[in-house]
Amino acid sequence: MSTYDAIVVGLGAMGSATLYQLATRGRRALGIDQFPLGHTFGSSHGLHRLIRRSNYQAGYEPLIARAFELWPQLEQESGRNILNLIGEVTLGGPFEENFRRHFQGDLEREGRRELLDEAALAERFPGFRLYEGMLATYEQQAGFLRPEVAIAAQLELAERHGAEIHRDEHVRGWEADGSGVAVHTSAGSYHAERLIVTAGPFSAELLGNLGLPLQVVRIVNVHFQPERPELWTAENGAPDFILSVPEGQFYGMPSIEGAGVKIGRHDNGEPTTARTIRREIDQTERDYLRNVLDRYMPGASGPISADLTCMYTMTPDEYYVVERHPEQPQVAYGAGFSGTGFKYSCVIGEILADLAIEGETRFDISIFSSARFAAG
Repeated sequence: MSTYDAIVVGLGAMGSATLYQLATRGRRALGIDQFPLGHTFGSSHGLHRLIRRSNYQAGYEPLIARAFELWPQLEQESGRNILNLIGEVTLGGPFEENFRRHFQGDLEREGRRELLDEAALAERFPGFRLYEGMLATYEQQAGFLRPEVAIAAQLELAERHGAEIHRDEHVRGWEADGSGVAVHTSAGSYHAERLIVTAGPFSAELLGNLGLPLQVVRIVNVHFQPERPELWTAENGAPDFILSVPEGQFYGMPSIEGAGVKIGRHDNGEPTTARTIRREIDQTERDYLRNVLDRYMPGASGPISADLTCMYTMTPDEYYVVERHPEQPQVAYGAGFSGTGFKYSCVIGEILADLAIEGETRFDISIFSSARFAAG
């Protein structure tokens, strides 16, 4: 039986970052994934993921601050372009006047976003449409990450530092083995002092005995070639966008390098499992996203250039689960990243490597303890 200092199961966003961290710290590490590099069966595929310096979730500020340090470091070490800051416009509402006053005060205290009235929005980003009672904000320190490039870069660097990577290898289970862990796969068994599980929507298959309240949901993204590229391409200054409107909560990016304007709905994922997800996309789903663009971003929704499905793994409060196993401290895991985790993944990898090596981390991860579910 081959022996390692640590084994990482699942090599998507969190797992690739964890393996990279372990290897660069001199640990003999093995990464295992059931799929080939660049697969579309999880939550980390596609061309872009949003990132912004502001944050609305209490306790996440140290994570995003660290992410804005780590992504440029990864770019420098790998020689690849990953982080691109193109700004972000958010449209929200309609809101009551008292909310508008409180919201403006919050923005002034936060200091990262600016409120745009209709005239300012039209001058700077003339493609967007505001309706009565709506608000618009702009954040300069926002943009997109290249997820597939980031994952490949971390894995290449991990291998350069001595890590092993096994792909197309299904993990059938694991068990405590003295102070270490035995991991059983379709190709054999391995032993390690530490195990880190970062299996994304497949987490329940390996952590099911913990009873974590994880719900996988199906998400649809569609890319439209813009009818007005002068308004809706990043090369012409178009920003990312968030739409919090009566039709739902939507996110997206302008057309980048000819990929088309990307839009997805964040708040109505179809409950599923990683093994039973419906991959077909209905025309009604495409039309719904097109209609949202037509109302708030006219000229963005020309011919469809691509569409895809991916998965969120949700927790009830949309906060993550990052911790050591309550009964097997040689095991750590990260799960339930609720559709917002990629921007933090470089930091989550650092934290999980800390837990595996030191048993603790300098980051306050008490907000990510699964004990909160029992308390509730």
